[in-house]
Amino acid sequence: MHHARIAPQRELIQWLSTLLLLVIPFFRVGGESLLRLDAPSRTLLFFGAKVRIEEFYLFLVAVLVIVMGFLLVTMVFGRVWCGWLCPQNTLADLVEYLDRKVTGSLGKNIVSRMARQMVYLLISMVMAANLVWYFISPYDFFPRLLSGEIGFVAGTTLYIVTLAVYLDIVLVRRSFCKAVCPYGRMQLMTMDKNTLTLEFDRERGGLCIQCRSCERVCPMGIDIKQGLQVECINCGRCLDVCREVMAKTEREGLIHYTFGRSAEGGGRPINLKSSLLAGITLVLAAVLFWGAAARTEATIKIQRGGSGEVRRLDDGAVAVFYTAYLENRSASTGRYDIAVRVPGGLKTELLGSVRGIEVPPNENRRVDFLVKISPAPLSARQVTFLLVRGGKVMADAKGLFPGQ
Repeated sequence: MHHARIAPQRELIQWLSTLLLLVIPFFRVGGESLLRLDAPSRTLLFFGAKVRIEEFYLFLVAVLVIVMGFLLVTMVFGRVWCGWLCPQNTLADLVEYLDRKVTGSLGKNIVSRMARQMVYLLISMVMAANLVWYFISPYDFFPRLLSGEIGFVAGTTLYIVTLAVYLDIVLVRRSFCKAVCPYGRMQLMTMDKNTLTLEFDRERGGLCIQCRSCERVCPMGIDIKQGLQVECINCGRCLDVCREVMAKTEREGLIHYTFGRSAEGGGRPINLKSSLLAGITLVLAAVLFWGAAARTEATIKIQRGGSGEVRRLDDGAVAVFYTAYLENRSASTGRYDIAVRVPGGLKTELLGSVRGIEVPPNENRRVDFLVKISPAPLSARQVTFLLVRGGKVMADAKGLFPGQ
């Protein structure tokens, strides 16, 4: 009786996700990183878009989408994240593989033990560097590292993360999943009778030869025959080994994946709870995409300049100082003009450097100018300031112009 093993599929997903985390910082869109948080400019570079700190509501919505997606996946598929995608579990699998296949073949003398620790240290350094690459582009990281100009914050982060990962490899590994990780406990709030789990077939339990292979291969050290346990990470190792053992007796394996309990007729992964959670996730995702699509290339903010003094001129006009704050969110330098629109057909004139204002990409610019309106309006008027580029209005801002 032959069945495909789960392990190759799980390992493929683990290594592809790990490779993705490693290579994403090296990809560029428009000359900038595909995904990076640039702390000096307070900007999130996200797949070609630049999200400034003023727009971090989009980042918060993205976090909510991820959290709700996590809850949905856990509700439907149980702890599949832990067993198939979690970096901590993948790291433990990698180290155990190296211990078994590579460093384990070196023997147990002092040289081999030192070689093993050097491998652990190398892995720790790569992981620490990978984290820093999401804040400093690797194309800047390596030259700065080699020249000794990596900086205090980045250098300290490298040392601390390297040490933390090394201690994790040497002392913690799976113990983190069992005793520290909050996600395993959080699943208790989301899992229900319809969640995907690994289950021991109790109706055929008498066929079990009590080899305990399922216990030995379990990375969490549980006995699947005792029923569902919170430590189970849905990795499928017990399923594979049980199939292999039972195949020798020409019987089906006694462990299988199931939505809910088979004895109760199984569960329904698509139910009211999961549908509601999926709906909330989709709404949040729609809000995120709408917010990203509605982003303007540039913004303008206006406030009264100086002390807010109103100047009344001899020709009957009124002049007021204003300060404009321009922001260029595009990937290229922008040349902008500031214009003003006043209702009522009043004559307006802008005095100051309001034409051909150059703003570098992803930068801000302050502009002070004077607005002159004649004749002076009898009462305060709302005026609209326009930010224009190439004859096209890129953004606008409202302001109040005082009357006589």
